[in-house]
Amino acid sequence: MEEEMKFIDYIKPPMENGTYYIRATQSVTSPENCRFEDNAQFFIAGHAFRLPQEGIFSTYPADNETGEFQNILPFVVMENRTFPWENSFCPERNGVPVPWVALLVVSEREGAEERELQIGELLEKREEGIYYPKKEKLPEIFAEKKTDTCHVLDLPKELYESIMPSLDDLPYLCHAKCVNLNKTEDRVCAKDGFFSVICGNRFIPSGDGESLKSTIHLVSLLGMEDLSAMPDCKKVRLVSLYHWNVFSQKNSGEDFGMAIKRLKENCSVIHASMDTDLKRQGCSIKKHFTRTGEQTYSLYRPPLIPYANTEEMEAENRHTADGRLIYDRETGIFDVTYAAAWQLGRMLALNHPVTAESILQFRKKQKLERHHSCLRSSVDFRKLDIEHLTVLLAGTNSLKEGGCDEADTDDTNDGRAVASVFRGYR
Repeated sequence: MEEEMKFIDYIKPPMENGTYYIRATQSVTSPENCRFEDNAQFFIAGHAFRLPQEGIFSTYPADNETGEFQNILPFVVMENRTFPWENSFCPERNGVPVPWVALLVVSEREGAEERELQIGELLEKREEGIYYPKKEKLPEIFAEKKTDTCHVLDLPKELYESIMPSLDDLPYLCHAKCVNLNKTEDRVCAKDGFFSVICGNRFIPSGDGESLKSTIHLVSLLGMEDLSAMPDCKKVRLVSLYHWNVFSQKNSGEDFGMAIKRLKENCSVIHASMDTDLKRQGCSIKKHFTRTGEQTYSLYRPPLIPYANTEEMEAENRHTADGRLIYDRETGIFDVTYAAAWQLGRMLALNHPVTAESILQFRKKQKLERHHSCLRSSVDFRKLDIEHLTVLLAGTNSLKEGGCDEADTDDTNDGRAVASVFRGYR
């Protein structure tokens, strides 16, 4: 595929979820005319009340991410290319199938309620003032068991009417895409490149002066034939197939220039009046919180500031970031430049799944080899210890009785026991 990315309006599955019947017939003429026929029933069942984590490829913004998202429409990327069109809850609109899911954004200040319910209780039990489609309108076949739990979202009717997209909008909020994955990491490169994407229709609410928590729900629309004509109720209940949280805060109109200015202030060098080697090297003083909780100050030099280092680094292998701390004897404080670089490299390596797995297997192998070495050393030690104890007991036993065997004496030892022979207890 030459294109880096290709967008597709929709990809309908060959067969939607439901019950199917198949009939096979065969006619033969030899040795006589015969007709054979057989019928079979089978089901195609998808997830209708909850989704497994492996069905989600990625989300934007990421789960629990904090930032300025007031102008962001969230979206979720699904592993299954046909997921939004696997079920049908209403007729096509202008020849285009309507997705059976929607992505809703709800802030913590809007009065929505969330809880876990058993699927059987959700289907059978009805609560006063809360609308949920009748059991007859919901699919008869689904992958979950009635004893499984699902996440439900109860929205005030006014909020539901203001954030729920219309049937005409839903086809524009879902699409499929084909992506060239040749330059991605191994875990992603093995995929076929086809995904489905579901977008939200509402910007993420943002707090003024503080972060505002919002929850993004991928909700099922099965059984809700007309999204705009809700019966008389106080709340509308939706099944949240998947959800994640984000935190958004308005940054009072900060633009790119202001961000660069803040970065400059954060990386400012030592005061201009101090004409020192540290200033010429581009070092700055940063707050440093130690592992034990104390607060101090340390030197730091950003990696993009050119500096010719004439000192030789120690070739000794260090296994932690603390091992790369450099004590500056002139100022009496630590230089954390190489420690920060070590930590950054470690995080980049662990962020690559293939590399992280290789490191984990290497550590397991080293640990196992050390364990076997300790066992061998212990066995050798016990063997020598037993031999020494045997010799010692042989000599002590002979002397304790005040005599010895004839074979244990000779003329050169003046009749004394020879400790190298052990004949057992007497």
